[in-house]
Amino acid sequence: MIKSSKDPLASLISSDVKSTDRQKLAELLKLFLIIDRESKEFAFLPGFESLDGNAAKIEVILAGAKARSLLFDMPDGMTQGEIISLAVLAEGSAKSTLKRLSDGHKIKKDKGGRYSVPGHRIPGLIKQFTNPNL
Repeated sequence: MIKSSKDPLASLISSDVKSTDRQKLAELLKLFLIIDRESKEFAFLPGFESLDGNAAKIEVILAGAKARSLLFDMPDGMTQGEIISLAVLAEGSAKSTLKRLSDGHKIKKDKGGRYSVPGHRIPGLIKQFTNPNL
C-alpha cells in the first residue's frame, strides 16, 4: 500500500497495465506501417524495408501488433506463425531472431506462444529507429 503520493516509487505504479504511450507508439510506427481498418492487417511502408536487420523488423512488427491491440481491442503480440505469414522475413530468420530477441529480454513470449514488445521499450525503439546516428 502506498503511504504517500510523494513517494518516488509511486511513479512506477499504473492502474492500467496497457498504459503504453499511444503518442510515442504512433510516432514510432508512422514511418514503417499502417493498419487496415477493415482487415486489421499491416501494410508496410517503404521505411520498413530500410530497417537494418531482422531484429529491427520484428520489433517494429510487434510494436504494430501492440498498436493494433490498443485500437481494436485485440490480444497484444503475435505468434511465430503469424509473423512468418507476413512474408517479410525468411522463416528460418524469423525463428532465430525471435529466439534471440526473447532470450535477450527485448521481447516477451507468453504461455500461448505470442511474442510482444514491452511498452517500456517503445521510447528506446523510437530513438533507435528515427536517429540514424544510434
